Amino acid sequence: MKNTAKHTDRLKALIKSLLKDRPEGLAPMEPLVALVRAAMSYDVPDSRADEAMKHINREFVDLNELRVATELEVQELLGVRYPQIQQRVPMITAALNAIFEREHTLSLDRLKDLSKRDVRQFLRELPELHPFVEAYVMLFAFDGQAFPLDQPMLELLRDEGVVDAGTSLEDAQKFMEHHLHHEDCKDVFLAMRRAVSDEGGRRRKVKSR
Repeated sequence: MKNTAKHTDRLKALIKSLLKDRPEGLAPMEPLVALVRAAMSYDVPDSRADEAMKHINREFVDLNELRVATELEVQELLGVRYPQIQQRVPMITAALNAIFEREHTLSLDRLKDLSKRDVRQFLRELPELHPFVEAYVMLFAFDGQAFPLDQPMLELLRDEGVVDAGTSLEDAQKFMEHHLHHEDCKDVFLAMRRAVSDEGGRRRKVKSR
C-alpha cells in the first residue's frame, strides 16, 4: 500500500470506533483447541463455530480421536452444509497429524518454551493451514503479536479505507500486526468479529469516519 500514513490514520479511526464498547475477552486457550476452533471459525459467525465445537466435544473423547477419524465421518458430524467443510476438515486432520509426527505426541506443550518467532514458524510450517488459523493460535494460545483475519474482516478493512481494495488477506494481516499494539490485538480482533456479523450473519455498520 502506497499511502501508509493515510491507511494508518484510517486504522486508528476504526479502532476508536470499534472499542467504544469493548468486547468481553476470551480466556487463554490450549493450542490444539485453539487450532480446531479457528479452523471452524474463519468466514462464519462465531455462533456457528461454537455449535461445531459442541458437536466435536460431544462426539470425540479427545482431539486424538478427532485426528484419527475419517474426514467423511467428521464432515457428516458437522454437517455437509457447513461453509467450506470440505476444506476445513482436511486442514484440521492434516495439522493434527503433522503435529503428532513432529512431536511424537499430540501436544504443543514443547512450544511454550520457545521464542514467539520460533512458535509462529512452527505453526506456519503446518500443512494447509489458513492464515487465520495460525494467527488465532498464536494470539490466543501463545499471546503472540498476531492478528487473525478472514474474508469478512478484510472486507470491513477495505470498506473503511484501512487497506486498498486489492490488498490480499495475507498483506492486510501483516499490516494489522505491524500497526497494532500487542495489548490491543485481542480486543480489536474480537470487536471486528462482532462488527462484521450478528446472529443472522449480517454486517453491522461501523462509523469510523
